[in-house]
Amino acid sequence: MRLVAALVALAFVVAPASAAGTWKITKDHWDADDEKRFGEFVVGFGEHTCANPEACFKSTANPYRDTDPPALRMDGDCADFIYQLRAYFAWKNGLPFSYPLYVMSRSGPTDDFRFSNAGNMIVARLQLEWQPEADPVKLLADLRGWVSTAMFRVEHSYDQGFSASDFYSPKIARGAIRAGSIIYDTYGHVVYVYKVDDDGTVHYVDSNPDRQVTRGTFGPQFPRSGPELGAGFRNFRPIKLVDYTKAADGALVNGRFVLAGNHEIADFSPEQYYGTEPNEAKDWKAAKFSHDGKALGYYDYVKARLADD
Repeated sequence: MRLVAALVALAFVVAPASAAGTWKITKDHWDADDEKRFGEFVVGFGEHTCANPEACFKSTANPYRDTDPPALRMDGDCADFIYQLRAYFAWKNGLPFSYPLYVMSRSGPTDDFRFSNAGNMIVARLQLEWQPEADPVKLLADLRGWVSTAMFRVEHSYDQGFSASDFYSPKIARGAIRAGSIIYDTYGHVVYVYKVDDDGTVHYVDSNPDRQVTRGTFGPQFPRSGPELGAGFRNFRPIKLVDYTKAADGALVNGRFVLAGNHEIADFSPEQYYGTEPNEAKDWKAAKFSHDGKALGYYDYVKARLADD
């Protein structure tokens, strides 16, 4: 496996794969069924009582647990947990996966990219040229060392090339907000949605700095913020592997990843930022929300829109 990162002259080769298996891509994109099954995977972690990531991955919450190499460790905090579940599912199902390596603050130098004043932009992305020796144990461990909530603090409008956000802003609607969606709190936390009740209550599961997995429901503890900070509900941006070759065993090797633009995503919408009423200035603080002709506060609007009418 070689790592190619735009704007960063960085390359290395991972150690040979463990006897337990390698990380291979066998399908060049995620389809609707893959996303549905990923959501079901997240549900398992939400519905279980496991108390930390390592225990969750070894529990009945994880249907792939018996296929894991002995050396695999999955013990990340909130941002790690988001990316590791996605990466792990991609590995087990032969699907493309990528993530940012570095971000740059849009407001100039900062001591902590996780709390940059005007959000971040991605300046380097993991671009895997998949090789037979790609080792999932090492790749998943490396991921834990690279990602943070700084990678979520990217505006949805960054949707092209290597600098595209890994996430897009979905419609506030059933089916768009679903198991596998995330919620980013710009004060430094991120969680997975795992269930939406018939009354519109959104349930989430997360990992915390002390590595405790907890569950809760969406509400004002996730404050609204501007789109430049990437706040609120997000879905993983569709990804596709292109320009690859197919090996004799069916593995897709070499190639590069392409992330879908907002215009290509059916359930993309910035309404959580700009509201449902005219907002020509695109001022998120002035956003107004209404449902069935009734003006509502944001949190009441989310619950009403997600209710199973």
